Amino acid sequence: MKSLFALAAFSVLTLAPLHAQQQMQLKLGDVKVESPVFEAQKTPNFQAGDVKGKDVPNPRDWLEIEVEFEVNGPRDAVVKDLLFRYYVGFRDTTGAPRVLSGDVKHINVITGEKTFSVAYVAPNTLGEITGDFRRFQPNSVEAVGVEIYYNGVIVGGTTTKGKFWEAISPQPGVLGKAETPFALLWIDRYAEAEKSAR
Repeated sequence: MKSLFALAAFSVLTLAPLHAQQQMQLKLGDVKVESPVFEAQKTPNFQAGDVKGKDVPNPRDWLEIEVEFEVNGPRDAVVKDLLFRYYVGFRDTTGAPRVLSGDVKHINVITGEKTFSVAYVAPNTLGEITGDFRRFQPNSVEAVGVEIYYNGVIVGGTTTKGKFWEAISPQPGVLGKAETPFALLWIDRYAEAEKSAR
């Protein structure tokens, strides 16, 4: 009888957070987001055993975009997923506006905890836009914005220059960390991201 009672109590305790997660609803403003921070980041140079080391004399520049965020809600509740849609605005070599976009889907986000999301633009994409394939200058970026979605509804966001992406159709080009050489770095800094199904 004691073991049956213990099993029932355990079931209630383990199912309670799951029930809270299913009942949780987020609305606009429930995800507080700081202004995006962006900078050039060199391709990381990893060392590996059992392979011959290779010199990389000119590591290339990636654009890294990072935002700090926090989800309001019941303490220590878990939000199953949040979709971060990144936008980056440039002017290309002809002076025409260009906007790149891409999604990062974070999973199992804990409420009430400050955490970070990050996205990247690859060196070749930056070179194609700016005309310089060797070095990237962060001042080439005219604007950065992020929209955050929960169940298809916007629940937060931030931008450095209004909704600049509404004036021109965005093109793909913003990558999640898992799609870059940075995938193995700073794992505990960033919210867990769902791997893209490519």
